[in-house]
Amino acid sequence: MKKYWNMLKSNIRINKNLFIFLLVIVMVGLASGSIFVTILNSDDKAMVGEYLNSFLTNLNGNNLNYSGAFLNTLIFTIGMVILIWFLGISVIGFVLVLLFLFIKAFSLGFSIASIIVNFNFKGVLIALAYTIPHHVINMMIYILISSYALVLSYKLISSFTKKKSFDFKNIFNRYLFILLFSVIILFISSLYEVYGAPIFVSFVSSILN
Repeated sequence: MKKYWNMLKSNIRINKNLFIFLLVIVMVGLASGSIFVTILNSDDKAMVGEYLNSFLTNLNGNNLNYSGAFLNTLIFTIGMVILIWFLGISVIGFVLVLLFLFIKAFSLGFSIASIIVNFNFKGVLIALAYTIPHHVINMMIYILISSYALVLSYKLISSFTKKKSFDFKNIFNRYLFILLFSVIILFISSLYEVYGAPIFVSFVSSILN
């Protein structure tokens, strides 16, 4: 385990430029999602507002289906990581990994901006409670698994186009470790998102009323 942990830290240092590139994609996705909220028509904005108000009402009334929400959160977060992981062992994964990372960031940016637009200053604090720390952790995990997927996908493309060979077994073992590490972190993050974050959001919402 220590060997793989040291490998993880070493890989982050070596691929610093790649991490920066992926972080830029995430920032662009967040900004795009935020801007998209402002160009919605009035009917769509009203629909988003009704959904958010309904969510907060259910939250304050403790009417959420926690077990169902936890299952859905696990399926979405871990499912996305597994999808990105599989894309890394395909030659078409290079572009799709970037696309999925952008979509995830776009969705998060849209959610945060929707909260702020609908609840103004109160929305800023609710958005922080909604985002920190689980969504930040999730996004970092998506960036981590995407970086490994891109590196492996690039090696596979090079092996086909340039006839370059590489130690696939060794790389795959490290790649599998990153998947297991990501799943564990996302499982813990999902627990907080479903059972911890709603309490925090409800508390922030109640003290601002």
